[in-house]
Amino acid sequence: MRKLIPFLLTAWPIAEALAQCPFVLNCPQGSPVVCDQSSNESMLWNDAPYTWSTALQTADLYEGAADFALKVRPCPGGGNVSVSYLLLLDLDNDNLRETAVTSDNFPPPGVVYFDNAFNPNYTGGDLLQFDKRNLPDSLKFRFALEITYSWDTLIAHLRMKTGDIFVSPRLPEGRHHLLWRVEQNGVVKYCEHSFRIKDCQPPDIECLTALTLELDASGKQIVSLDEVLLSAEDNLTPSFMLEPSMRKAGDGAGFPLDSAGQRVVSLTYNCAERGEQSVEVWVRDRLANISQCQTLVTVADPSGVCDIPPVLCARTFWGSDMVRPVQYKMLWVDTSQHLVTHILPQNSSSCGVLTFVPPATAFSLVAECDTNPLNGLSTFDLLLISRHILGIQPFTQPWQWLAADANKSGSVTTFDVVELRRLILGIYDKLPNNTSWRFFPADCDFPPNPFATLCLPQYSYNALSILDLPAELPFHAVKTGDVNGSASPDAASAMGLAEARDEPARLVLPDWVLEAGETRDVSIRLSGLHTLSGFQFGLFCAPDAFIVEQVVPGWLTGLDEDAFAQPSPGTLHCSWFSPTPQPVFPDDDVLVLRLTALRTARLSEHITLQKERLSAEAYHAADATRQIELFFEKENTAPEQGDAILLPQPNPTRGGASIGLHLQRPERVYLFLTDAAGQTVFRQEAMLESGAHWLEIPANSLPSEGIYWWRVGFGENYWVGKLVKY
Repeated sequence: MRKLIPFLLTAWPIAEALAQCPFVLNCPQGSPVVCDQSSNESMLWNDAPYTWSTALQTADLYEGAADFALKVRPCPGGGNVSVSYLLLLDLDNDNLRETAVTSDNFPPPGVVYFDNAFNPNYTGGDLLQFDKRNLPDSLKFRFALEITYSWDTLIAHLRMKTGDIFVSPRLPEGRHHLLWRVEQNGVVKYCEHSFRIKDCQPPDIECLTALTLELDASGKQIVSLDEVLLSAEDNLTPSFMLEPSMRKAGDGAGFPLDSAGQRVVSLTYNCAERGEQSVEVWVRDRLANISQCQTLVTVADPSGVCDIPPVLCARTFWGSDMVRPVQYKMLWVDTSQHLVTHILPQNSSSCGVLTFVPPATAFSLVAECDTNPLNGLSTFDLLLISRHILGIQPFTQPWQWLAADANKSGSVTTFDVVELRRLILGIYDKLPNNTSWRFFPADCDFPPNPFATLCLPQYSYNALSILDLPAELPFHAVKTGDVNGSASPDAASAMGLAEARDEPARLVLPDWVLEAGETRDVSIRLSGLHTLSGFQFGLFCAPDAFIVEQVVPGWLTGLDEDAFAQPSPGTLHCSWFSPTPQPVFPDDDVLVLRLTALRTARLSEHITLQKERLSAEAYHAADATRQIELFFEKENTAPEQGDAILLPQPNPTRGGASIGLHLQRPERVYLFLTDAAGQTVFRQEAMLESGAHWLEIPANSLPSEGIYWWRVGFGENYWVGKLVKY
């Protein structure tokens, strides 16, 4: 009994171990990748429509040799060990393993059964020929299981056979699954894992060893992929599907892509890159395998174009015209902390020429022009600025905000309008807090409201070589006060005269003769019937003939003491505008001048219209510009007025409307309004005195949206027109 106890204690671990065997020694963890570098065999795994390669867009799946073997240590002294496998294949690359190959029932040589993985016992499916080589069936590949031993270890191999020879299986590209089953003495063990057959062979490429680029007249030259990539081949990806790209060496990492995520097919070199430069050439196949090579590029300047110094030029914000004359300056602080200003010489295009870089750690480049402040500036600009401030017609371009900022406050306010009108009226010779033109580096990207960002008015650089600067440093120029872009870029000669459009409007004065010492009030009127948004003009009364004692504004809204000025003896400037158009009748006074004659003199001989400094022009309701001419009526004659009618306003309308009328004599006047069907919806008839009148069309007479027709008449005269309700 004493001898039996040690035996039992020794036998117990052995019994426990036997219960756990057989042992699987090498079941893979994770999903191994079978990295293949061989060429594709077109007669294997190419059977449409069952096979499909999403990477290569073809039914011909590339294949790789997959050596999978399971090592098993059987139970000592146990019975037979049974090993089998189930191979699940995804042959159409839809991430669904639809095809099953089981070692319990191998398919015939050269075939598998597509879409049988979900059938009982993996039966059925469509016959798929994975081996189409022109060989007898006995020599075609067929799936097999090979069992070998190494000492006490059983090794089960996933194999194919050709004839009686076991070979490594040629499995198709894609993600597949392998399940091993091991059984001994009723104990079953499993080993399963996914795996991927993947091409890992990078393309074979050849680059040009060296290339010389000669810069063109602009100091630039382009090198393309075709120039430096001599050849590119791949074991699987067709040449037309390979993706080449390139970059300047050191400009990044990984496969080169531009900012839009596209391949780079050309590179541009300039004067700053003269000498030897290295170009990286990359080629990527459809499986993301990458190769690269390099070409040594020598950037040469045989014509000496890079020796041409950089220039500073200014062009208008609203176009491409060169602004001139402009003074270009270079500013820096010397070693004594004094600001140094160097005026750049100019070339034939009026651009500043930078001939050296100052001996300083930093410097700035600026553009300046403060001539002809009235260039492009008129009362029409004040009208547009006022509409912007009121929100009636906001600016649409960033440069308009900058132009309207007359006092350089970083905002657009009524005070800017006041300052610009003082300039127009001659109270100012120039703006006290601004220059005639403002300049900004052209690479500054202004938002719609340019005051929301900071764009400095100069180029600033740290110490560098002059060759490191661009060939041109462009400025954008904006003319202060000119919000409609009418300024001439030739700042030396332009005076901002308006372009003649339509018939001129007449500024009417009586042609009186004043005796020496006589004082009279002289009315200034506009002939005809108008709807105006503004006007401007300048009059000169010879100071040796008349003294302007007083100027009294007429009845127009906004035409007050701020709308006119006498900057010098005998000179009268007037600038009036209204954001909403106003009717002007022929017998309405615009201004009244109280004149005292120093000697007997006729008005027409001593009062003239000034056009040199301030263009005489009127702005009609539709912003049409008409020039103004001066007209003198003969003494003791009635004004030439005549019968006239003013078109309805507003038109289109949301409510009612008004029609202006001027009569030479008393008349019985009628007004008819009909709808589109010809039905009368409103009528009015009244006896009116001579002079100006308004005929009112009430809102309730326009019952619905659409087109209406109006007719106004008296005697044998009548007028018709269209009125739109919206």
